Amino acid sequence: MLAITRPFHRNSLSCSQYGDLVQNGLRVVGTCLAVMRTAHTSRCVLVRIRISWRILMELNYRTAGAGAESEPVLLIHGGAEDADLLTPQAEAIAAQSRRVIWYDRRGTGRSPRTDWPGSGADQHADDAAELLQQVADRPAQILGFSSGGVIALALAARHPEVVAEAVAWEPPVMTVLPDGLTMHEGIMAPVEAYLTEHPADWEGACVVLLAALSDGAADPESPQVRRFLRNAEAMVRDDGQLITRREFTSHDLRAARVTIATSKATAPFLAAIAQRLATLANTEVEHVPEATDHEVYLTDPEVFARWLRPPRRTQSGRTG
Repeated sequence: MLAITRPFHRNSLSCSQYGDLVQNGLRVVGTCLAVMRTAHTSRCVLVRIRISWRILMELNYRTAGAGAESEPVLLIHGGAEDADLLTPQAEAIAAQSRRVIWYDRRGTGRSPRTDWPGSGADQHADDAAELLQQVADRPAQILGFSSGGVIALALAARHPEVVAEAVAWEPPVMTVLPDGLTMHEGIMAPVEAYLTEHPADWEGACVVLLAALSDGAADPESPQVRRFLRNAEAMVRDDGQLITRREFTSHDLRAARVTIATSKATAPFLAAIAQRLATLANTEVEHVPEATDHEVYLTDPEVFARWLRPPRRTQSGRTG
């Protein structure tokens, strides 16, 4: 990624000189132009990023498809994931004549770790809002998976002006359950004990966390778990310790249009969370008929591609 600042006259320095200034850490006031070539497309994506005395952190993002008649879709990945894992899902939705944007959250994939981890879901919500302000020409339909769903809800609460609808898929918002924080502490206790014995061994800690979340079913040698371990530190320090503890009020969940979605086979605690969130949002939980497990967006991308529809212009409910 090449970052170019423009505090001087445009023709006074070459692009390479601008890049050198940025790489050398020059603090400036102006407009940052970020040019990057994504893995998904062969074209360069130009992003204008507002800056104030310093260059803002840059997110690695991708786009696919075109949908002039409907809202763009922003996908937000879950814990231990990154944009690469969402590419099949993004392409499946883009094939339905939708423009899709997806990205590596701060601290994951190819995005940097500037000021990370910060405030958990709120930090990521602010990042997503900034991204949408730069690359979307209208409010977007947000589809957040798992802990990405928590971020989608935080985005709707903090930045409703960029959200046409926030769809949260089985978001683990532990704070809405009466015993949620106790449950959360029970899940994280063995992780923290492991880190006490093995400081900064994020992969090992992530294996412990995944085992706790799956009742011991997670196989650390399986290809899926090995893939998740690429973002092990983010899973433990951000998703596990911060994002899932985000608190929501009815005011938060009514600031923008919100949909809470689950499968018919949702884990009981996730189903209870979904029902509580839907009540706070004054809506009903929506079941995705073909979804058979929590990670269906990774295993069968066509399910969400068939289910997701542009939000209606009224508040009477989503199209199905």
